Amino acid sequence: MTNVEKFQKLVDLANEYGIICQPAPEECLIASLPGDDDFLLAFTWSGVIEGESPEHELIAISVQDIVKEVTVAAWQIPIYLFGNVLRQAQMLVAVHKDFWRC
Repeated sequence: MTNVEKFQKLVDLANEYGIICQPAPEECLIASLPGDDDFLLAFTWSGVIEGESPEHELIAISVQDIVKEVTVAAWQIPIYLFGNVLRQAQMLVAVHKDFWRC
C-alpha cells in the first residue's frame, strides 16, 4: 500500500468514528477533540508490529493541550482498537484538567 493510500485509509477510519481531521505537513492528521476545542488529536501510522503482517500496523496517537502547549498523552494502538480512541482521549483530557486545577 502506498503512503497516499495509507493516509487515505487513516482519514476514512477517523471519519468513520466522527473525527473530522485535517492533514498536516508531517503526514499526520490533526483534529480537535470533540467537545473540547482546546485539545488536539494527532494520528499517524507508526509501523508494523515486529514479525506480524502489514495488516497489523500500529497507529500513533497524541493529545495536545493547545493552551498550555503540552502533550497530554501519546500512545500506539493496533488499527482494530481505533474505536476506543475518543473515549481514551477524553478520559486522559479529564485527568489532565483535574491535575491543572489542583
